[in-house]
Amino acid sequence: MSSEFDFIILGQGIAGTSLAWSLRWAGSRFLVVDRQEETTSSRIAAGLVTPITGQKLIKSWRFDEFWPAAVAFYNRVQSETKTQLFSRRSMVRLFANGDETSTFQRREMAGEYFGIVTQPNQLVDENWFDCPLGGFEMSEGGQLDVPRYLDSSRKIFEADGAFLAKDLDVSREIRIDRDRVVLPTLGVRAKTLVCCQGAEAIHNPWFREVQFKPAKGEILTLRIPGLSERRVVHGGIWLAPFSGELFKAGSTYDWKTLDSVATEKGRIEILTKLGSFLRLPVEVVAQEAGVRPIHRNQYPILGRLPTEPLIACFNGLGSKGVLQAPYFADQMTRMLIDGSQVDTTVDLNKKTKLVSKPAIFSSGDDADASSKFHVKRSKVSPLTVQAQDLVRASICEGEIAIDATAGNGHDTQFLSEVVGERGTIFAFDIQVKAIENTSKRLKDAGLENVILNNRDHGELTETIPMEYHGRISAVMFNLGYLPGADKNVVTKSTSTRNAILQAVSLLRPGGIVTILAYTGHDGGEAEARTVEEVLASLPTQEVRITTIESQPGRTSGPRLFIAKRLKPVLNDNKSPESGEPTETTQKGSP
Repeated sequence: MSSEFDFIILGQGIAGTSLAWSLRWAGSRFLVVDRQEETTSSRIAAGLVTPITGQKLIKSWRFDEFWPAAVAFYNRVQSETKTQLFSRRSMVRLFANGDETSTFQRREMAGEYFGIVTQPNQLVDENWFDCPLGGFEMSEGGQLDVPRYLDSSRKIFEADGAFLAKDLDVSREIRIDRDRVVLPTLGVRAKTLVCCQGAEAIHNPWFREVQFKPAKGEILTLRIPGLSERRVVHGGIWLAPFSGELFKAGSTYDWKTLDSVATEKGRIEILTKLGSFLRLPVEVVAQEAGVRPIHRNQYPILGRLPTEPLIACFNGLGSKGVLQAPYFADQMTRMLIDGSQVDTTVDLNKKTKLVSKPAIFSSGDDADASSKFHVKRSKVSPLTVQAQDLVRASICEGEIAIDATAGNGHDTQFLSEVVGERGTIFAFDIQVKAIENTSKRLKDAGLENVILNNRDHGELTETIPMEYHGRISAVMFNLGYLPGADKNVVTKSTSTRNAILQAVSLLRPGGIVTILAYTGHDGGEAEARTVEEVLASLPTQEVRITTIESQPGRTSGPRLFIAKRLKPVLNDNKSPESGEPTETTQKGSP
């Protein structure tokens, strides 16, 4: 493998793979670096291209431009990989209510659906489907076998010496060296690094201000004996043929719990909606979940960072990735190679206010307070804000959390407000003054769900009641000294080591530990190294570790460490013979 490339593409989802093909056809030398995670939104995606979507039955944005570009693109990839990847597939939409019927009639009369809607003599077989209000057929739909697309593309890139499996730490393993991006641990350099990380981009310090609003989605694989419908059927959710008696059904949208863990709630939601129009019994044989990379304005984002032009972004494709990726991969390629402009609608620099020393995420007064990534910020450090954002994404109302270093009570108050009255916070600090300051802050805020402990944070497990062990949703650490107090009284490496190990052991699946290490005081660097060593010792199959520098490309300054306990894959209701989860439902009975 050569060490010098034109472009490094970080992430091999639909966006990264499509960009790699486009750069390959343009003759550019690129390297795809991917963490090869088994469950991603791209890998579980059904790969559908649906011309008319949503309750308002709106024709997909710029469908007439994107559709021919997608067909030509995937046909070319099929030819080069010698693999069947893409199928043009008719789709059926069943009306759910009278409003949809009248909306469709109005839009059809206006000519919005010209060339993509037909009305067959018999819309669906009524032995299989309920459709009392009727519906319509979409003739210009399609489906991409996304896992096969990713895998067959990877084989081509590997043969070209253009693929590397690596879980790259964006904060620590990227350096800017004059006119090149350098990945020292890999020994490679490039003119530009293009981040195509999907939902993982919310952890990327280069894009702290980009207003991502990711959403979790769940999909079921079903066995439906007797159903031979080969079209995709939409009716509140979609039902797509997969193989023989197997079908895929989905999907859900969850903006709060952003993980790749299948849930009973998601399964019930899909089965309930499916039961509203499917007459046949189904058997659940698999369930998957992933987090879609969505930008707040619902459009993709493309472009170079004005603050660091050697770093670029191609992301935010969301559920429309299969349709939009080919068109915008071509735009991105021309922008990277010759500086051509991308569409204003998707231009990163038109959609995000970027500055030389970025704050993390947006803090505008018009931010969406219901979104965990768009709330008004107090004047705290950027890494503190990012730690709180990550915790907010992992915690639910009514849960239990820990502030392991209460200090002046900022994180304690934050945690208390997030879990609400039904939740409980345990706050620790070895200094009496810190406990007094925190107590006053909580009293002034009218918060009464916090238990204060004037104890060392190395005593978590013996202080937290046993019934809460394994149920903690989040633990926050701020290492160093108490602001406004004696700077000689600081957290110590030995105690911190024990506290981190205890904190991780207390977490529930999906729980998170954030550790903000300040290195400017005596012993601060040593303590940060201790944190790194402790986290590196944790089993990677159980805990995912991320490190975020205060300034990307530098090794000094404050650091934020994140330990996320991984959730087990859903495996309830297993069949003794197959080992696969199974579930049976009749219409209307989830």
